[in-house]
Amino acid sequence: MEKLSISGEIRSVYTLFELTNSIVSVINKNYKSSYWIKAEVTKLNYYPKTGHCYPDLVEKESGKIKAQLKGIIWAKDYIRIKSEFIRITGENLHDGIQILFLARLVFDPVHGLSLIIQNIEPSYTLGEMAREKQDTINKLKLEAVFNKNKMLKIPLLPRRLAIISVETSKGFADFISKLNEYKSHFTLFYKLYPSILQGDSAVESISQQLKLIKKAHKYYDVVLIIRGGGGDIGLSCYDNIRIAREIANFPVPVITGIGHSTNETVTELVANKNLITPTDVAFYLLGMFESFAQQIEINANKILENTNKILENTNKNINEIC
Repeated sequence: MEKLSISGEIRSVYTLFELTNSIVSVINKNYKSSYWIKAEVTKLNYYPKTGHCYPDLVEKESGKIKAQLKGIIWAKDYIRIKSEFIRITGENLHDGIQILFLARLVFDPVHGLSLIIQNIEPSYTLGEMAREKQDTINKLKLEAVFNKNKMLKIPLLPRRLAIISVETSKGFADFISKLNEYKSHFTLFYKLYPSILQGDSAVESISQQLKLIKKAHKYYDVVLIIRGGGGDIGLSCYDNIRIAREIANFPVPVITGIGHSTNETVTELVANKNLITPTDVAFYLLGMFESFAQQIEINANKILENTNKILENTNKNINEIC
């Protein structure tokens, strides 16, 4: 601190460094413990090069931010926290989730006020995910659209397919491979609408492709959402109200095969038909053609049998007359 004359008056003037050092002292004196805090991660800000993570933490009320602070998870802690979080929730740490975390408050003269996150309680986030999933279900039921897509009738022979998937994914390759095996018997036509199928970006990506398909929905018999090989991590996007509502209201039957066998997501619950894997979807569609072909063969045999009986009776009658 120094004394300076300002407008003819001697005043005490502090440097910025002195002020920030004073804040450091206050923080260190009054916030010695670690605290359990709950907040939303608006942006994770993970840096693979260093391994450190700098999440933006907020608390909202009626959609408006009422508190905001920067968090820090050092690389050594991030590896442990991430591993445990995935094991418990089946999800990676990502933007937009609610977390309960243990942290200590620190103030740095250069970087400002931060929360050094030491641990995250996955069970809290798991409970929040379950609550948000149920909220989505309740909203769709309140809007009377939860079973709307299920009410649509899948055509007897669904030949024209709109597929939302990733061209390079194993799931899509398995699906096409199975169709090709039956190509000489049944020909199905498809158009791929490539999309991100898991994680933070999937909601926007899938929604955009559904909008494109909707513009041309008269040309399609069914819409398929298929993915495989990605495990159960990153599937919370399928509980998102935006995707679920789009599918529930879709004018064409939607069939899902997103490659997992745990609790069904809301997207799978509102879809016309839910199957586990892309291969299951292929078998389901091809099975409709096989059943139809078998029925034709049965009916053809019946017609032939009845025709032979008629001819036999006619010949018998002719012989009796003659």
